[in-house]
Amino acid sequence: MSPDIGLAASARDWPDRLHRFLLDHGGGRVVDRVMGPDQALSGTFDVILIDDVCSFLTPHLVSTLKQRGVEVIGVYVPEDGADAKRRLLECGISDVIETQADPEEFLEKVRQALAHRVEPATRPPTRIRPLTIAVTGATEGVGMTEVAVALSCALVERVATVLVDLDQQWPSVAQRLDLPVHPNIRTALDHAVHDPGRLRSALQARGDLLVIGGRADGGQAPPITRHEALTLIEALNPFCEVVVADLGPVRGLEGGLLREFDSVIVVGSATPTAVARSIRAVELVRSSVSRSSILIAVNMVTSNPFHRAQTIGLVGEAFSDLPIVALPHDKHLPHASWNGSIASGARYAKAVRAMSEVVAGALA
Repeated sequence: MSPDIGLAASARDWPDRLHRFLLDHGGGRVVDRVMGPDQALSGTFDVILIDDVCSFLTPHLVSTLKQRGVEVIGVYVPEDGADAKRRLLECGISDVIETQADPEEFLEKVRQALAHRVEPATRPPTRIRPLTIAVTGATEGVGMTEVAVALSCALVERVATVLVDLDQQWPSVAQRLDLPVHPNIRTALDHAVHDPGRLRSALQARGDLLVIGGRADGGQAPPITRHEALTLIEALNPFCEVVVADLGPVRGLEGGLLREFDSVIVVGSATPTAVARSIRAVELVRSSVSRSSILIAVNMVTSNPFHRAQTIGLVGEAFSDLPIVALPHDKHLPHASWNGSIASGARYAKAVRAMSEVVAGALA
């Protein structure tokens, strides 16, 4: 069977020469012109050819592609000599070839790389990333960060857990837990891409819980991309079994990011206006992920039986097939928030602990 080939974007002429040859003579099929790391990781090709100067070529990308059964062949200008080949080999690619090689030579390299490949079906199953839980909601102020923090504290009692602040607009996990703003997610990303051995130094400890604080750039730097978020999550695999991510409001999320999480918790507060917004937020989430991975958390529910029944009833009418958890209003939370502490014995913490069992059961 002819291999499916991906060609990474290049200003050089070798991709066009190879593509034309394959169209005329066969022997392989170009299925994608890859413009970035997200496209590379979502592609369906058997092998990808990529320049040594490609802007998104990293050891992590190559490692992830290989774990997914994709071979990587590096292409370099012969005049650049040993330095170009060394960079490619340091990235862990399968083989190298010069830009001026004939299309037949390119195709032969592809065949050789695939001939030595271990088919994914024969590999022992491995988990290349932790289980992931996203916390989002309709707007700021509904308690997404509090839910993410409390859920992480509940989960870490049973499994190693890392809490990551991925809120692009109003990151507040570090402030909530009274942690320094440095190191933060930018530090962790830099280590994850360039020096995974140093990643532990970017994780701050809060008891048994490990925490990565959010952006500290005041919104001036470019946003964290889906590929960067996935790179970080996969790099956290040696440190935890579960990652909880505070994503912020659903409307501000990059398309496709929610689909990367095993479970999504949609948080809304318990007022008529907030319930209407929460229903819309769940609809947005539902358009991106499967129903089985969604849980609705109605936050700050009063002790008034009528208000509680009305709130849960409205959400339940809209989403009768989804699990709904009521999290109570708790007077201890403001005090804990000011102290940067966890109200571990409070009603709220007990309710979140029960919610964590629902989430863990869905992920099992």
